[in-house]
Amino acid sequence: MKRYFTFLALTLFVDMCALSLTNESGVSLQLAQYRASHVSDVRYSLALTLPADASQPYRCNDTVSFVLDAPIDLWLDYQGNVDECSMLVNGRKCRVRYENEHIFLPRKQLRKGRNEVIVNVVNQSSALNRNSDYAYTLFVPDHARSVFPCFDQPDLKAVFTFALQVDSSWQAISNGLLLSKTSSGPWCTHRFAATRPLPTYLFSFTAGQFYRVEAERDGRTMVALYRNNDPTREAQLPIVFDQVAHSLRWLEAYTGIPYPFSHYDFVVLPGYQFGGMEHPGCVQFNDRRIFLGDHPTPAEELSRTSLIAHETAHMWFGDLVTMRWFNDVWTKEVFANFMADKISRELYPDINHDLNFLKAHYVPAMATDRTTGTHPIQQPLENLNQAGLLYGNIIYHKAPIMMRKLEQQMGEEAFQNGLRSYLAAHQYGNATWDDLVAHLHQANPQAGVWQFDSVWVKQAGAPVVDVVAHDGMVQASQHDPRGRGLVWAQKFLVSTTQDERVPLAFASDSVTRGAKASGALVSPNGDGQGYGRFLLNQATADSLMAHWSVMPDVERYAALLTLNENDLMGRIDRSGFVDALLSFLDKERNSLIAVTAITSLARIAGEETSKDSRTAIEQALWQQATHHPVKAIATSALRSVGTLAATPAVVDSVYALWHQGSSLLNDRDCMRIAYHLAVLQPQQWREILDYQRSRLKSEDLRKEFDFIGRACSPDTAVQNALFASLLRPEGRAVEPFASGLLTILNHPAREPQSNRFVKPGLDILQEVQRTGDIFFPLNWCNALLAGHHSHEASEQVRLFLESHHDYPPSLRNKLLQAAYDLLK
Repeated sequence: MKRYFTFLALTLFVDMCALSLTNESGVSLQLAQYRASHVSDVRYSLALTLPADASQPYRCNDTVSFVLDAPIDLWLDYQGNVDECSMLVNGRKCRVRYENEHIFLPRKQLRKGRNEVIVNVVNQSSALNRNSDYAYTLFVPDHARSVFPCFDQPDLKAVFTFALQVDSSWQAISNGLLLSKTSSGPWCTHRFAATRPLPTYLFSFTAGQFYRVEAERDGRTMVALYRNNDPTREAQLPIVFDQVAHSLRWLEAYTGIPYPFSHYDFVVLPGYQFGGMEHPGCVQFNDRRIFLGDHPTPAEELSRTSLIAHETAHMWFGDLVTMRWFNDVWTKEVFANFMADKISRELYPDINHDLNFLKAHYVPAMATDRTTGTHPIQQPLENLNQAGLLYGNIIYHKAPIMMRKLEQQMGEEAFQNGLRSYLAAHQYGNATWDDLVAHLHQANPQAGVWQFDSVWVKQAGAPVVDVVAHDGMVQASQHDPRGRGLVWAQKFLVSTTQDERVPLAFASDSVTRGAKASGALVSPNGDGQGYGRFLLNQATADSLMAHWSVMPDVERYAALLTLNENDLMGRIDRSGFVDALLSFLDKERNSLIAVTAITSLARIAGEETSKDSRTAIEQALWQQATHHPVKAIATSALRSVGTLAATPAVVDSVYALWHQGSSLLNDRDCMRIAYHLAVLQPQQWREILDYQRSRLKSEDLRKEFDFIGRACSPDTAVQNALFASLLRPEGRAVEPFASGLLTILNHPAREPQSNRFVKPGLDILQEVQRTGDIFFPLNWCNALLAGHHSHEASEQVRLFLESHHDYPPSLRNKLLQAAYDLLK
């Protein structure tokens, strides 16, 4: 009897522990670990019927097959309607018990070995991204569960078979190869072959009214789907196919592993939330990034190549080997960016790629790392419903900087060998960042990889570096601004007036370094390899600006970044910096460098309280836009002044050029300038928008323009109604459109009246995060706050932060990042 009660107590304890796994919505780390320890060999067979009418629900027959190591209570993740849901478990009907976004599978109906659960659902889900004549899925990080019941965690990879029933006129692609198309009346069923093992966030399909282009590269047939039968768009697709093929060849050679999936099809989507998404077999791209205007700048062309290479690199880094938990999502992103940089070097041999690396990564990384909202590259994560908050500049841009330094520390060959070993050991499976570090350490045990990782990856922030030259020596000291005593191991060059390039190297245990030098200090970060906030005094800043014209490209750009950072810190005279920037632009012929100088001038103009100073900057940018001999620089200046001009004479000039048209401007440039002009000239707002709309040839562009352009109305009642619409999830359904609308409502010219939107916009931030995709919370904060410079707006943000001490840390960080200019 005693033994019986002991067994009963143990059983009740296990049951209570199991039930506690689902006492919260989302997918908790505890639940994921519990399932991963018992479940294996997962397979999904999905049959989905999707009406063309986006207001109608879809129907899904979901067969989930898996192996259990013992009969246990189990849960499927599902965030949807269960009113019309039915379920069979191992052939027996089972009541649908639904709690906290989970469907309960009782142990009495499960068994050791292979199990099969069939669930039929009728539902609506924003993750299907349904439009009037097309739809696409986007499940990262945890939205698959909003469409079909599943184990929505990355370390339960599964084989998917899929049948999709859609309108007979629609095209469709998915992860698996298309096996057959069967028409029946108005419907057509597309059946796709079984996939290689994938996590649920990578399962995807796209279907709808698309134009289809097929191409062959290296014996591989690829399919592209795109919207709008514009000859200029289709003419760009061969370039895209070529760059996909080049990326695949390069990655196969670098990794030693052939392309790991059955095919490479892609779709180019309007109004897409991301730049791209790496679904194997059905990659998604943003049409703004793929289809460039009539006169793309070199930076835009390089950006397109980098995007294509980035998503292709994911086929190995993220898709073939997937992180075990989303706290390591940065691992796949860092290698996608890191490999994209290497691939781009071969496709653009005439571009200075060390310069481009600085521009692409140092600027956005420091934009976050200088704020109090920064965070470590690797972040903790307790529930997948918070995973979207992990994304941002730190994982996309600081991580590649870290990785380049790690490669330098290890040596390129050892680094590549470590990566190859990692991919081979974990292919079609899951691994952690620490698993990778172990492989890298094994490839070069003397490199100090673990110690390097403990600071660069596991800790937040950047060092403050002070470099001085005197008595025949260059001395550098590194300081941790957070008082933790950390040292960032790194190497960089210091330049002096004697044309010296003095190497300095901080090891993991050194806070000061010195080297012989005969000249005075010119640039403390001469080669741009150093990461952190390099301090200048006014004398050094003056010397640096005096030497700009004779510096090589990389050193010149690094100097610009250092000066800009010191301006942000208030360490140098701003008027002198502005004069130097304007003189710099007159002489600069490298468009990659000039764009950053223009960005600095635009930032300063937005912060400038002196009307005369702002006017001078605007007039100078207009001069560059209309007279600079380098077309790409003139284009960048025109785009900038066209959306910041406030001086009446400059506004009139912008209006005249916009109205007559310019070869420097594409459709999107003209749209953005039209919004700005309509806000500044409220009596003509409707006339301006109507004229711009008449020039748009693309129906998708007109939809975007009509949605965002409404915010230009000077009627405060209309503005209030539009803002209220954004507070409802359906008003934010197309997130880029919603961000654009919110940006115009908070246009700088409307402050202080627009301050009324700040508090309610912050109050709904958690709801925005819960219902939106991964980049939307920060985009929302930027759209809400970027147009504000007043003390009143600053105080509203401060009061919000002070009254929300228990705010989710990752979401608080997003707000602090966006509010940096208001709070500094």
